[in-house]
Amino acid sequence: MRVLLTGARGIPALGAVRQLKRAGHEVFVCDTFPTYPMRHSRDVARTFQIPSPRFEEEAFIQRLLSLIEEHGVDALVPTGEEVLYVARHWERLRERCLVVAGRFEQLAEWHDKWAFNQRLSARGLPAPKTWPLEGPSQLEALLREHGRLIVKPAFTRFGQKTRLLQAGASRRGLDFQQRLLAQQFIEGTELCTSSLVWEGALVAHVCYQPRYRFPGGPGFYYEPIAHAGSRDWVLRFLEGTGFTGSLGFDFIETASGALYALECNPRMTSGMLLFPEDGRLGRAMFGEGIAEPDLEKPVMLGMLMWTAALPRLRSWRELREWWQAFSAARDSLWRREDQKPFWYQLAAFPHMFQVARRHGLAMGEATTHYTEWNG
Repeated sequence: MRVLLTGARGIPALGAVRQLKRAGHEVFVCDTFPTYPMRHSRDVARTFQIPSPRFEEEAFIQRLLSLIEEHGVDALVPTGEEVLYVARHWERLRERCLVVAGRFEQLAEWHDKWAFNQRLSARGLPAPKTWPLEGPSQLEALLREHGRLIVKPAFTRFGQKTRLLQAGASRRGLDFQQRLLAQQFIEGTELCTSSLVWEGALVAHVCYQPRYRFPGGPGFYYEPIAHAGSRDWVLRFLEGTGFTGSLGFDFIETASGALYALECNPRMTSGMLLFPEDGRLGRAMFGEGIAEPDLEKPVMLGMLMWTAALPRLRSWRELREWWQAFSAARDSLWRREDQKPFWYQLAAFPHMFQVARRHGLAMGEATTHYTEWNG
């Protein structure tokens, strides 16, 4: 098949391209950014720049339709948050090719952290207590009652603008003009999952821990773990949904083994990098068989291990642990037979810097500015 991937600048998308190529597919990719590591991969047949779905939604859809028609695309696979815009126009796109995405109503509910939390409660799944915030006085009252709370926007990604607050702490930076939520703080171990689903059936699943990460932000070292409970939880969540596509969950596991889902990421997440590059995941994306992860080999963004993790080490013990972790993992970008994505991994940074400077954003926010969905 000829497959068109959107969200090509994301590292999970590079993993998807390699899996699809090894499954025998011809892969085209597109993104709002003019350049990114995958643009230089030998596994990509053609690359295209597309309009912003957030700010030029109709132009975005028209561009996808023209690419599908012009290049004889058989399947469209969204990998990032632009999946919500694709899903909103699913019927128009489905007239031209297979669209690997869930229903818009599903994705919008799961991406909204308040609606997702309420869905869990309604289905009897453990969920942290969560309150929509109307103003500073309500937040202060909740903090006096509960001691400390997680405060975050209803729509966010990669931990952006998420804060742990205690009574009396500074409220500087909180924007009550947007939908803010206060959430119960739960002690425990952070777990993440990545899953592929085809018509409600779980065809690929992995649980992992983000061992190294940006402070309060996304991880860049993914350590897989065998965790039957997370798989059972996802299966229970999917019951009756008929969902097709990619999704990930962030959990806290308590000392008693209870799993509390904090949020859902209804898109392809970094756990997809933890599968062997043998093409099975590329076939599973279309419901053709089951893919199992490699639970023995962590995956990392090696450059960030050097530039973001190493400078924060504060003892020889931490340095030894860092080196052991670094030596045990494989780099998500480096492949001897496909080296250019590794050498071009900084290619998107000049454009990201321009976006951040133009719109007054942090660099992390600039990565998703043109594709994010905020309700």
